[in-house]
Amino acid sequence: MNTAETIIWSAAAGSIGLVVLLGAADALFSRSRASVQSLIYLTACWLFFMLLSGLATTMLPSPDASWLHTAQVLIGPLCGGLGTYGAGQWLAAARRDRLTDLSFRAVSTLCLAGGPLCLLLAPGLQLPASAGLTVLSLSVALWLAVRAAQQGDRLAWGLAAGCLLTLPLQLGLYRLALNTSRPSVLLQAGVALLGLLSVSVIGVTLWLRNHQDLEIRHAGQSRRDPTTQLYSSVVLVQKILRAQRRLARTRRDGAIMAVRVFEPERLLDQVGQHGLNEIYAQLARRMQRHTGVVNPAGRYYDRCFVVLIESLHSPGWIRTLGLRVASSLRRPLEISALNGERIRISADISVGMVHLTGAGRDVAQLLHEAEEMAAAARGMRSRAALLDEISRQAVPVENAQLGASWHAMRSGRPHHARNGHGARPRRTPA
Repeated sequence: MNTAETIIWSAAAGSIGLVVLLGAADALFSRSRASVQSLIYLTACWLFFMLLSGLATTMLPSPDASWLHTAQVLIGPLCGGLGTYGAGQWLAAARRDRLTDLSFRAVSTLCLAGGPLCLLLAPGLQLPASAGLTVLSLSVALWLAVRAAQQGDRLAWGLAAGCLLTLPLQLGLYRLALNTSRPSVLLQAGVALLGLLSVSVIGVTLWLRNHQDLEIRHAGQSRRDPTTQLYSSVVLVQKILRAQRRLARTRRDGAIMAVRVFEPERLLDQVGQHGLNEIYAQLARRMQRHTGVVNPAGRYYDRCFVVLIESLHSPGWIRTLGLRVASSLRRPLEISALNGERIRISADISVGMVHLTGAGRDVAQLLHEAEEMAAAARGMRSRAALLDEISRQAVPVENAQLGASWHAMRSGRPHHARNGHGARPRRTPA
């Protein structure tokens, strides 16, 4: 590596190192799991850049170059595995759809297990095999990020852009590592610039999602309810309207979930207004642990929460999610009583769900139906009910027959109530 090359790669490595330092500052300030994961990934990207560009050899000359070859073989699959695992968490793949979840898990496992296995190959095949795993993982992450963006996750476009910039960077760095003759200085400068751009775009995108998550859990804004940090009812209605247009365009399906809290006044004598607000906040956090940050949640009014769900694996997940949320919210809460002691209180809640398709349905009517399902679920064992599209009755979610696919649910509408399990919903006061 001559002087000009050393200057180019050192400047790029220093700039990427600055992005890593900003990630470290964010992790130290926010102290969230997501920010620490972002810092680990950005650090691995910096090491990948240093090792494959040859800058590490120039800065740390050693008569034994075997360590560099081993590090070059391992660092690519390590970055790929960490990247796909982090992208799966970032996109909430487990709550989005089965294909996204399984793809991220499979590629992460393949990279983390395949990296060390590459060292068992012949010396001339180790680095090409490592490069294949790395490029494969990035290609899958790019495809899934675009897929998530088309499903309505706007921040996923930033992740897709970062992956798209990283793809030629990886190809350029592996060319440098595999060829004994280095390309022109201009080409190397282009690869170095791509490295800086890709890491910067990915770093900013990760920070935006982490900030969004912190915004939900901490400081509220005018768009959010100050007690629960959920979206306000106006913002939530706007999101449902946009979701309807998006679902009509993509021919996908989702659901609206309503969670109602009944007779909160009976708790005021024990916990007071401050304790009641704490109950609402804890219920909101529990609910979002199951629905995820990618599914917008709002406080429709003081004792009713609503979640817009666009990230369901299949119709059967309506049943699974409804039961999980109802079971979680019925568990006792630890609240400060009026005398200052911590006591355990169970809130009287129920969950109602309505199937959501494309445009054409009035949002106010959808929300009213979800509320009615929640009211009807109060008399059911599971405390979770689903609106049957044909009979227009509330069906316990555990008895709903939803079919294996969205197509079957749209065409056949198989989720009728079983004999004896239907209950007509009760209208609730506005």
